[in-house]
Amino acid sequence: MDWERLGRFSLVLILFVILALYINPIVNFVDAWRDSGAEQAQLAELKQENQELKARAATLENSDAAELGARSLGMVNPDERSVVICDSSGPEGCATTTP
Repeated sequence: MDWERLGRFSLVLILFVILALYINPIVNFVDAWRDSGAEQAQLAELKQENQELKARAATLENSDAAELGARSLGMVNPDERSVVICDSSGPEGCATTTP
């Protein structure tokens, strides 16, 4: 048996085993690198949403915010009268009167 040839063969075999052990971590690294771009985009989107929510929270701290919100929904104070004005076409739910 040729010991030199067997030594070369075993070294090549060990090299391939070592390379095979590095394949999975390299694939994981490439996947993580590719996903980091999507995560960065999502982070920027969440930061923008956070800024919008902070601005909205600042407006809600105003003492008149609840009243303005209720009035935008058509609500009135108990001591006020609600009046609905219909145009001449008479939308559904509005009664039209004829003289």
